[in-house]
Amino acid sequence: MKKILLFGPMLIAFQYCTAANYKFTFNGKRYEIVKEKKTWTDAAMFAYSKNGHLVEIEDQAEQVAIYDAIQKSGISPSYTQAKDAGNVAYIWIGATDRAHEGNWVWDGANTGNGKPFWNGEGMHGKGNGQAINNAYENWGRASSAKPNEPDNSGGKQNAAAIGLAPWPKNSGELGKAGEWNDINENNQLYFIIEYDK
Repeated sequence: MKKILLFGPMLIAFQYCTAANYKFTFNGKRYEIVKEKKTWTDAAMFAYSKNGHLVEIEDQAEQVAIYDAIQKSGISPSYTQAKDAGNVAYIWIGATDRAHEGNWVWDGANTGNGKPFWNGEGMHGKGNGQAINNAYENWGRASSAKPNEPDNSGGKQNAAAIGLAPWPKNSGELGKAGEWNDINENNQLYFIIEYDK
């Protein structure tokens, strides 16, 4: 958002963002953590309106940089609770299987198509999940070698988010802070925008 101030004959323009936003760069890309609670669809629409998309995390280095930025942004790991996902807080990322259950794609602009990276469910679900073409994934696995997530718990978990605390709350058996979980897209969460330019 741009604010224009007029002081006599001098016009001053400056950029500012709400106290909620945290901007950072990594590997030539710009990112913005938005501390406004939105559904996954509304967050994707908002990101698209700003010429970006919900973040697509394609390797371990990017995952580490993003989670580090989340920690630096001052977000409380208890700012909200996703009741369907272990009663902990999350932040939306651009992964979804809305088009076809179990076929996870990076579609952070919500166009209905995207880059496939995962197929199936983790060990807490059917246990048949696997990365497509060795794509990077960081599904919740807590301490196990194989991912527990995604699991489509309750049959309505079609969007992915980064957990800010171990889940389920007070046990952490399925995932730990920084890992991904599939959750109901109607949860109201903060989100991360990635800008390609």
